[in-house]
Amino acid sequence: MNKISTLLATAVVIAVFMLTGCERNIEVYDLVVTEVNEVGELNKTTARLEIKGMMCEVGCVAKVKKELLEQKGVSNVTVNFDIDREIDFATIEYDPKIETVESLASVVTNIADGKLYGVTSALVTNYAPSTSN
Repeated sequence: MNKISTLLATAVVIAVFMLTGCERNIEVYDLVVTEVNEVGELNKTTARLEIKGMMCEVGCVAKVKKELLEQKGVSNVTVNFDIDREIDFATIEYDPKIETVESLASVVTNIADGKLYGVTSALVTNYAPSTSN
């Protein structure tokens, strides 16, 4: 009987965590996009998204990264998370002919039907080799 009680208690704790652990309504933000051009060795475009609502390094970071990497034009994603920060960051290398920064921000904000994360701003950096000799 003791094993059954322990299993039941464990199941209840897990169920409560799953139901309440990450769910909350996040504020909706107007996305502010800044775009800059930089000299770099390769032609590439990155977007640095400011994300609110991330609460854990394992689940939140993994979900954001997974969802972004599933987008056709995305080649790389790095998520910078710190439990003590209100805003965390995702840096995404992507093809602007396939994706837009707005579509990438939308991927993040639409996770869990918009109940978890908000994207407040994005810095788009277009890298290209110098044209002067």
